[in-house]
Amino acid sequence: MSHITQFQHLKIQLEAIRSATNNFSDDNCIGGGGFGKVYKGQLIHSMGETMVALKRLNRASMQGDPEFWKEILMLPLYPHENIVSLLGYCDEAGEKILVYEYAPRKSLDYYLASDNLTWIQRLKICVGAARGLEHLHTPTGTQLRIVHRDIKSSNILLDNNWNAKISDFGLSKFAPANNQFTFMISNPAGTLGYIDPLYHETGLLTKESDVYSFGVVLFEVLCGRLCFSNTNLHPLIGLVREYYEQNKISELVHSNIKDEIDTSSLEMFADIAYQCLRRERTERPLMRQVVGALEWSLVLQVSFILLKHSFGI
Repeated sequence: MSHITQFQHLKIQLEAIRSATNNFSDDNCIGGGGFGKVYKGQLIHSMGETMVALKRLNRASMQGDPEFWKEILMLPLYPHENIVSLLGYCDEAGEKILVYEYAPRKSLDYYLASDNLTWIQRLKICVGAARGLEHLHTPTGTQLRIVHRDIKSSNILLDNNWNAKISDFGLSKFAPANNQFTFMISNPAGTLGYIDPLYHETGLLTKESDVYSFGVVLFEVLCGRLCFSNTNLHPLIGLVREYYEQNKISELVHSNIKDEIDTSSLEMFADIAYQCLRRERTERPLMRQVVGALEWSLVLQVSFILLKHSFGI
């Protein structure tokens, strides 16, 4: 892969990675996924010494070299404060390891049911993630957009200040950015519960497939639960459709935030999230529209809180 030579400056020696992870000690393991285990460690590299996250390819997994090189190709081209930064990689002695900035608060899925995350905090996380996805869909300085194909709450990382960072680009695809609708034929990929039903049925992939998945995440944040799990017998999105259409969406709001949400903020949020779930692609919003609606939902909530404080409520 001769075109990888432009990223030679990102190469990190395996010896340095073994030292940082205590030879891939279980004590340094912080998670894992389809690619393999993820470790944390203090690493000395071109930017100095810093805490990093290291994703090590498991050869027995469903992913492999294509997903490894795809992240190396994509991430340096799309820098953004709401997209995880690739700091380097290791391709040595049969190892394939990706090195990222460390997100100490892990991923959003850990906090969906949290009693400590306020509605304003949840909104700010959603706004950040939406801005990151908008950047992938409408980049500047390039004719190619990225369709992520696996937007879900576990792929939205959180830094120390609760800033959202979109991660895990192994399934992503480049697409022309100069067309409103860009269709690609692809074997459906993604995660059960988040994948666009139309993409799953037809194999036709568009950026609107990401929009659908993001709508699922928005309702997870609102309702305080994963879209599907063994402990919830009723898939979330089926309930959301039913309750939204009956104008009862407030009944699904996570119990810890239900009393603090401004009605107008809730309506704005639920409306744009529901639009993301439209079956027809042409009826789904652009990510810039999603960003705008979420920002306005945040403004409404902040104004509501300030008004309450001013009246001593």
